[in-house]
Amino acid sequence: MSHNNKDVWDQLGHFVSVITKQYLDALLILHEKLDGKNIKWILNGDLAERLKIVKVEPDCIGIISSSEDTKKIFEAVKEFSPNPIIFQTTKLPRDAIVNEKELPVYVRSFYFDFNINGVKVKIDGNLQFKVNEWDWGDVLEFTPEYVYVIGKKIAVTPLSVASQLYRSLGWNDRVEKIREVTEKSHGPRIKPNLD
Repeated sequence: MSHNNKDVWDQLGHFVSVITKQYLDALLILHEKLDGKNIKWILNGDLAERLKIVKVEPDCIGIISSSEDTKKIFEAVKEFSPNPIIFQTTKLPRDAIVNEKELPVYVRSFYFDFNINGVKVKIDGNLQFKVNEWDWGDVLEFTPEYVYVIGKKIAVTPLSVASQLYRSLGWNDRVEKIREVTEKSHGPRIKPNLD
């Protein structure tokens, strides 16, 4: 086995231990369909966090994009028979915790989904959040981070953005899971002795 092949298999072993082969294959197929087409897309949600070693189990591939790029993604994945793009509002299965009260959380976006080899892929264009009857938040925009999956550069939601969102929703268990990973990568925090 050549040195380059060994490197690829070493990477593959790492990612298969982080995400299942089924998700890895689907993500690589998706990357192939979107690469080089001037489409901005960011891997979001549990799979993005899992690739950053957060202890969560994904149930789909979540992608966020602009409404314009959502249309481009739709065209690029036509062979997978995607459902039509619709502007929809959905209540999340988990409520926000605000001042010790549970309040419903809604998202709205230009949405469509499809399957790649049994893995559900969800696309959200111009994603916005709203808690209870409050006003809609701004369209979720940020500078992505990048991970390399078998040599493919993939934009992902930064853990700091995910943590900030979870903190605002009162999802402290998710904040803690991210903190565990970021603390390991930056070393333990040393608290000053103020005595």
